[in-house]
Amino acid sequence: MMAGQVDDRPGTTHDRLVEAMNSGVLATDESGRVTAWNPRAQQLLGHTRDEVLGRPVHRLLHRDAEGHVPPERDCRLMRALRTGVPDHGDADRFAHRDGRLVMCSWSSAPIYAGDPDGPGAGPPAGLVLVFQDAADRVAVERERRDRLAQVRRANSRLRLVAEITTVLASTLNEEELLRRLVRLVVPALGDWAEVDLLIPDGRVERVTTTHRELSAADIAGLEGPLPPLPRMPQGPLARVLRGGGTVVVGAGADVRSDEPLDAARHELFQVMDAHSAIITPLAARGETYGALTLGYSRPGHGYGPDDRLVVEDVARRTGLVLANARLYAEQRNTAEAMQRNLLTPLPQPGELRLEARYVPAAQVSWVGGDWYDAFALPDGGTGLVIGDIEGHDLPAAARMAQVRNMLRALAWDMAEPPSAVLARLDGVMAAVSDAELATAVFGRVEEQPGGRWHLRWCNAGHPPPLLITRDGGTQFLDEHGVLLGDPDLTGTRPDGTRDLPPSSTLLLYTDGLVETRDSDLSDRLTSLRRHGSHLAQLPLPDFCDKLLERVEPSGEDDVALLAVRIPD
Repeated sequence: MMAGQVDDRPGTTHDRLVEAMNSGVLATDESGRVTAWNPRAQQLLGHTRDEVLGRPVHRLLHRDAEGHVPPERDCRLMRALRTGVPDHGDADRFAHRDGRLVMCSWSSAPIYAGDPDGPGAGPPAGLVLVFQDAADRVAVERERRDRLAQVRRANSRLRLVAEITTVLASTLNEEELLRRLVRLVVPALGDWAEVDLLIPDGRVERVTTTHRELSAADIAGLEGPLPPLPRMPQGPLARVLRGGGTVVVGAGADVRSDEPLDAARHELFQVMDAHSAIITPLAARGETYGALTLGYSRPGHGYGPDDRLVVEDVARRTGLVLANARLYAEQRNTAEAMQRNLLTPLPQPGELRLEARYVPAAQVSWVGGDWYDAFALPDGGTGLVIGDIEGHDLPAAARMAQVRNMLRALAWDMAEPPSAVLARLDGVMAAVSDAELATAVFGRVEEQPGGRWHLRWCNAGHPPPLLITRDGGTQFLDEHGVLLGDPDLTGTRPDGTRDLPPSSTLLLYTDGLVETRDSDLSDRLTSLRRHGSHLAQLPLPDFCDKLLERVEPSGEDDVALLAVRIPD
């Protein structure tokens, strides 16, 4: 026998090997008709040897994905016969005798009548095709791909949940928190999303909506107050808001109840063209704050068990952040209310005008030691105080109240220069107060004969007052002395005196207005001076508001300011 030839003589060793093979083997002639068919081929495809001999292998076996015979020119099984080049394939469909398709892997090689490497070998005289059932291997491979896809989806969703957690934790503003949420979950978890909140006063409000295709203008009308929450909930949204669990609404299963709240939900679903949706509570620490609704507008998408777990995880994390945001707001409101209650109303003596502002620090726990004060003195003058007690907590606020009241009492009782009043305050603080360090400016504004106004002041380690004339001229009143409350500090606190021109503005402020971690203090003081000059002719309330707006305190510390407008 020559290399590349098939010995098909009965009973040869070659025959016995082919028949014993665990793979299907067939051979064809030069026209592609079957000339050999081993027992394993019959086991795999059901045809007996006598049934296939002489039949074209292409029409007999090869099928496309729909079970049709593909064009012969596209038949890879016959390529080795056409080109003389061996070929192979994975997961091709072979026709079984009973009509079903069998997934097979195969390899083919041309057969030559003579020496395939010799001169004049000619075209192939046939081909040999070896094939095996690949169904198990294909199923294993498909399962492997499916599991890999599941792992990738799980990892993707874990990354999404981690990203949502990071983004949501970066703000305690409730409105911004929820707007970020719906932008993050669409389109990753749905085509649209919306959040309905239970407002503390008992109302229900849709606070934010988004859709992957609809514009903000198309859905803006969906936001706002909703009908009240019924006592006996029937619709899915009402059930969730009343403390129920997650509800999945499938395609064709959106049955509207008679509740006004459910009518509003149904209207939303129609605008969103909802084919499926999931409504899950935003809850934490046993309290439900609202509901997150996600949905698909495209048919064929829905929320299975794995999707539900992810959506519930996102909602649970959002509920915790929402609970913290509300706690933060409550604490901040309480702290600010307490601080403001410690700050007394301002007098308006004669034509002299006074305005004050207090801005709490951004840190909710920083309830401060900053204060302002103004009060009438027995001799007809007006006492002015701005101060700052060391610390940013409730004890600091309590110490501030002590020092403020002591300074008031001493200023009323002592008809002496401001420096003497502050010196006496030092001794009283050491004896009867827990306050340790403090800065303050105490001044007396007095009307002199002829309608002139005069300031006497003493500065105990505090930022300098700023005097702004009607035409925008500015001057810091730079007389400084040592801080209050430290017996180890030596030095004096000189008194300063200054005439106050008509329509001028005297500004006292705490360091939170001008000090910031990332800026030079001299630059911030220059900025204060410049803005004060530009705003000099505004009415005093507008002057205070615009100054805070333009100077832009960092929020790292409380800000107190006291402004005095001298009459014309």
